[in-house]
Amino acid sequence: MNVKPGQLARRYRGDARSATCRRRVIGVTGALTALLTVMQVAATPGAAAPLRRPLGPGSVWDSVFTLAQAGRGESTFRATCASCHGDSLAGINDAPPLTGPVFHKTWDGNALSSLFNRISNDMPSDNPGTLTNPQVGELVAFVLKYNGYPAGKVELPSAAESLMQIKILPKP
Repeated sequence: MNVKPGQLARRYRGDARSATCRRRVIGVTGALTALLTVMQVAATPGAAAPLRRPLGPGSVWDSVFTLAQAGRGESTFRATCASCHGDSLAGINDAPPLTGPVFHKTWDGNALSSLFNRISNDMPSDNPGTLTNPQVGELVAFVLKYNGYPAGKVELPSAAESLMQIKILPKP
């Protein structure tokens, strides 16, 4: 090995600089990764959503659904239900109306879980039981919105047992 005395010192110093550089790159990369992770978690829509508290006795006048949820329900309604219930929810032929005096005569005083279960088990009439629980919850939210009930900041639960304490009531 034919190495001059100065070359050996430079070679070791270069390795030290290279190791220091690698440590800095790893440190900066780790810091950026942590920063991006924090930003991503903060930007996640679900992170800021209010937690659903168990619903106590109440009524559909207590703002039990969101406008966004009712909007999704309207899309499902237009695609799945409007052919029988009509665009204005007035009912066509044998399909009952989902608004107006007949709707209120049928549903006023009942728990919201009754309406949820009816939709979940019996609709659509040509393919009953095929809607998912979230779709049923969204449809119930749409029907409530269409009937003039107020929207709130927390989505209606997508499980019938969570809706047993909420009564469908006429306008006070």
